[in-house]
Amino acid sequence: MSLKILFADELKGFYKSKVMIVLWVGLPLLSLLFHYIVPDTEGIPISSIVAIILSSIGGTLGSAMLSTSIASEKMRHVYDLFLIRPVKRTSILLAKFFSVYFCLIIATGISLTLGLILDQIFIGNLPEFVLNQTIESLTISIAAMAISCSIGIFFGIIVSSVPVATILSVYIGNQISAISILPTLFLDFIDPIIFSLLVGSIAAVIMLTLSSVLFSRKQF
Repeated sequence: MSLKILFADELKGFYKSKVMIVLWVGLPLLSLLFHYIVPDTEGIPISSIVAIILSSIGGTLGSAMLSTSIASEKMRHVYDLFLIRPVKRTSILLAKFFSVYFCLIIATGISLTLGLILDQIFIGNLPEFVLNQTIESLTISIAAMAISCSIGIFFGIIVSSVPVATILSVYIGNQISAISILPTLFLDFIDPIIFSLLVGSIAAVIMLTLSSVLFSRKQF
């Protein structure tokens, strides 16, 4: 069974889940309501503020979904079936990671687009720095969510209890994903876009590689 088929199957399951429906509907609504909840943003574009919130909420939910999914399937002995099928364990993990990550990117894109529209309506013609700041916020959000999702995969593998895997992935995932942005807040010479993409990619690859090795050696 190829990665493409596994990805399509996982994507079909995740995008219909209640959590993803909340993300796809709730996050854009958050963009809409944020202007009325906090009308004075002191000149900061709504889209940029929403991007920061999205990276936290989206990454947390994505991480929890992945850790819960893997831990639950282990408990139900779902992976026993793959022992007699030509399926690479690494493909299983990558399919789960990319399906959730893809859904998060869509939700983020919808929300930020709505945020830009609101900025256009309430602020007027957006200056170039606003668009640049939004792109920067989007990049940081995507990097942070990649780290959170990869950590969710990791804890789903090493922990057998679903509640424990969820708690660890949510708490630790949120803490570690902050490495994609914190240094840029204190060091002006760091390019936020390049730094977040670099750190996010490296951290996600390391966590997924480690998870793949552990998953391949695990006995079911």
